[in-house]
Amino acid sequence: MNKPRILVVDPFPDPFLEEIRQMAGEVRFLCGASPAECLESLPWAEILVINSKINLDRPALDSAPDLKLVCRAGVGLDHIDVPYLEAKGIKLVNAPGANARPVGEQAVGMLLALMHRICVANSQVKDHKWLREANRGTELGGKTVGIIGYGNTGTAFGNCISGFGMEVLAYDKYKNGYGNGHVKESSMEEIFANADVVTLHIPLTAETHYLADATFFERFAKPIYFLNLSRGPVVKTCDLLTFLDNGKVLGAGLDVLENEKLDHLTQVQTEEFEALAARENVILTPHIGGWSFESLDRINNAMLDTICDFISE
Repeated sequence: MNKPRILVVDPFPDPFLEEIRQMAGEVRFLCGASPAECLESLPWAEILVINSKINLDRPALDSAPDLKLVCRAGVGLDHIDVPYLEAKGIKLVNAPGANARPVGEQAVGMLLALMHRICVANSQVKDHKWLREANRGTELGGKTVGIIGYGNTGTAFGNCISGFGMEVLAYDKYKNGYGNGHVKESSMEEIFANADVVTLHIPLTAETHYLADATFFERFAKPIYFLNLSRGPVVKTCDLLTFLDNGKVLGAGLDVLENEKLDHLTQVQTEEFEALAARENVILTPHIGGWSFESLDRINNAMLDTICDFISE
């Protein structure tokens, strides 16, 4: 196609934006605009470059008759009506695998921090408290970790954890034949029966919404350390709190929350968030698992290559 009209609605580095400018016949950068303002410009766009600022639902897609390509600079597609977009003949690309390595590394970091009480001890020492026995750690070696979802990020975590002497069980409903020398292809029943650590690496779908609820936590034979670096709503926060209280969950590392807009929490969400934040055995980070400098370069380069190829067709 000839040089297209390109709409960029999320913040990106200046070199990326300059490359986009050179490819476009016209370009609109709405990096600082509100979601509503971005949606108002959709009818103008032929190519849309987004991260997570706007939801591409049916009304949004219906408002964009000239849209031909959507570039999602990331992995998750839960804010895009993918079937409807495809039915309209709009091409969709994202960057699967580009941020897998940092997610795997952060999951290992959170697990080490939980089991060796690193964050707690750090805060205490900075407060002039030298409490060695209170911060005795638990070794990863010899424990069993269950990975639920063995796509790009689950695989990356399995690779990163392989040197710690753990038994690694992995379950993926939609894959098979992925076992190897350090990861055993497993069933959920095996994970429920054996896991000391559980980590989620699954997309948010109707099927996975609140996957980790009371029934889920009740099924584990042993107390577990629990990590979620996928999407917040796959975990029912109130149920997680219950199992943190009763000791069935020994500690939790959460890179995602049900509602990540902390200035727009409901009363119930505020109470749940404060309950999580008050616990020494809970680590919270602001959805940064895949947020490395290296992954940013990989994602941006993939988007630029896609746009260049699309224009050249």
